Amino acid sequence: MNVTDTRYGLRQQSLCIVGLGLMGASLAMALRDHMDAGRISAVTRREETARAAVERRVVAAADTDFAAGVAQADMVVLAAPVRTILVQLRAYRSAFKPGAVITDLGSTKSEIVQAMNELPENVHAVGSHPMCGKEVTGMDAAEAGLYRSKRWVLTRTSRTDEASFALVRELAEAAGAVTLELDAARHDMLVAFASHMPYALSTALVTATDQASLNDPAVWQVTASGFRDTSRVAASDVTMMLDILLTNGDAVVNAIRDFQFSLDQFTAMLERSDEEGLRAYLSAAAAARKRNGANW
Repeated sequence: MNVTDTRYGLRQQSLCIVGLGLMGASLAMALRDHMDAGRISAVTRREETARAAVERRVVAAADTDFAAGVAQADMVVLAAPVRTILVQLRAYRSAFKPGAVITDLGSTKSEIVQAMNELPENVHAVGSHPMCGKEVTGMDAAEAGLYRSKRWVLTRTSRTDEASFALVRELAEAAGAVTLELDAARHDMLVAFASHMPYALSTALVTATDQASLNDPAVWQVTASGFRDTSRVAASDVTMMLDILLTNGDAVVNAIRDFQFSLDQFTAMLERSDEEGLRAYLSAAAAARKRNGANW
């Protein structure tokens, strides 16, 4: 089958998902009603995960050998932490079936797109990033509705043609997502503000509060919904977040500096009890949140 032939859509593909954590397992579950479930397989590191995934019918088959698992797949979705995806793209570049379409679920795109550009010319590759997740990980946390109504960014590479791009877009939409095309650099700059800086701020908030608790442990007894909502992502998987931060460091640093400038303005107004300035500052932020919050 020539998977770049537009006569063949998602339903006709054999799909291999590499990685059955939250994102990979949720994708497999989301796609079962949109393609032949017998065509969905997986590669996972641990034998017990592979066995459990088949027993639970998350996938039809699972392998612990990357090369063997992807060898006959028309589509391959790399659903691992970003730096693991980079290793996979470079170490197994010759393992993919000629004509196969490779995509990923990585949270940063510039380095992944560069690695995809280096793939053999007989495969196709489209970078992608679904804008969703949880602070918990693993197949046990997976759910079929994880991607529903969420943004899914698609990024072209030098190995992208129109048919492969359309196929990855069909996969995202079959999972329930709403697609958006961005180039890699723009994506990484935007998600530094929208996703990665919030993690950094949440982590800083929890760290500062934990330090305060050394003087008065009761601080943890008076935290409420505001603290809970603001600190939630600090509990995210550390390995995953390290990969994100270290492959998008410049953009995250720039975002944090912009935030620091805004926080300094806030602090200065508070220090001088500038009620008028604080009211304008707070009102503008509240209006922006209400205006844009419906999109999340």
